Amino acid sequence: MAEIPADRLADAARALMLAGRWAQAAGLLEAAVPAGDAERAVLAVADAEVAVDEDFWARTKRGASAAERARLAAAGDPVLSFEAEFLTLKHDYAAELLGPDGPRFGPEGRDGRIIDDLAARAARLRDAAPDQRHAAAATFYAGLIEDNLRGDSAAGRSLFAQALTEAEQAGDDLVISEALRHLGYHAGEAGHPDQARQMWERSTELRQRAGAVPYVLSQQLLLAGLARETGDRDAARVLAGQVRGWARALGIGLLESGAAAIEEACASGGPASAQAGPASA
Repeated sequence: MAEIPADRLADAARALMLAGRWAQAAGLLEAAVPAGDAERAVLAVADAEVAVDEDFWARTKRGASAAERARLAAAGDPVLSFEAEFLTLKHDYAAELLGPDGPRFGPEGRDGRIIDDLAARAARLRDAAPDQRHAAAATFYAGLIEDNLRGDSAAGRSLFAQALTEAEQAGDDLVISEALRHLGYHAGEAGHPDQARQMWERSTELRQRAGAVPYVLSQQLLLAGLARETGDRDAARVLAGQVRGWARALGIGLLESGAAAIEEACASGGPASAQAGPASA
């Protein structure tokens, strides 16, 4: 039987996860036989990352238990412990953001204590980050909590800009793309659609380079909405149609319905928002 180091298996599972192949990623990790506690912790954290990601995109329910198993397995390893705590934060943020009908933005109807707790946890993770790459991810999520949940757009923009700087210094393409996504949205809201388009196109390119298929589709959905809002119905229709087909194939209903709404708006002449689709991964 072939023996493959746990970190190599974890990398392969993450690549499958980014491609939207969550079942295959989870199956690969489940089939692994760790050689001791250290490898068990590596595989548990990778499994939690896959589960939390699948929860967000496909609305499954495995993330919380997988993240808790990762926290227990990673105890004693500072980097893996950070990653397990961060995955728990990601899961809890998404659970607060996503309702039965999709994302719900702003503080209305929320328990402020939950927002405060998420913000405090993000701040602790930023302070405890083992390196700049991990710090950039925590900073970005601190921005999501302030912007999308608390409704403090100024605080969110500041944190997104900081995360962008940190991620560029660390060379983390996915966090760069996430920060650009949200900074681009704020640029569009401020009346600068060209700046928004430039940021979103760069974000899309970075996600393509990372092989992050659901993330690319989510970004293309924003570009389709922007094209529709700026009068380019043909481009909007083509982009939305591509997103809808890929989203259906991957089972990502939220992206599929967002793309269908843009296609319908193009056909009817009605309004379609460039904010269609999930706010973040």
